Amino acid sequence: MPLRGSVVKTMDIKSAIFGSVIEIGDTVHLRAYTDALAVQRNKELFFGNEAHFNYNTFKKPIPIPPLPWPLPIIRRYNEQPDIKVGNIHLITISSSAIVQIGTTSDINSEARVLHIRQISPGYRSAQS
Repeated sequence: MPLRGSVVKTMDIKSAIFGSVIEIGDTVHLRAYTDALAVQRNKELFFGNEAHFNYNTFKKPIPIPPLPWPLPIIRRYNEQPDIKVGNIHLITISSSAIVQIGTTSDINSEARVLHIRQISPGYRSAQS
């Protein structure tokens, strides 16, 4: 991977959370990983064992599709060797998001989110 310069005038990010990556420049490997569990109940109640991630959602392997073979050969010529960016304004990046100005050989990003909603029978929300 040929080295390239990454030039950013300004970058304004309000928040970067839950396994997110902000990378200015080239890298060989990037990995961003997040497990999240969201439990919604109409009553404040915590059983104490929800946060152990003992759910199949977090254990099952994610199938990775095979690469096409043979891989296509890509030849490129960069007239300007540097990547130049003006202004970047982001409110938030979350859950294994990657923001990169540069080149990466290998990226692996995974976010697993399980939403559980436990609503009592006959419950009417304030919106209904």
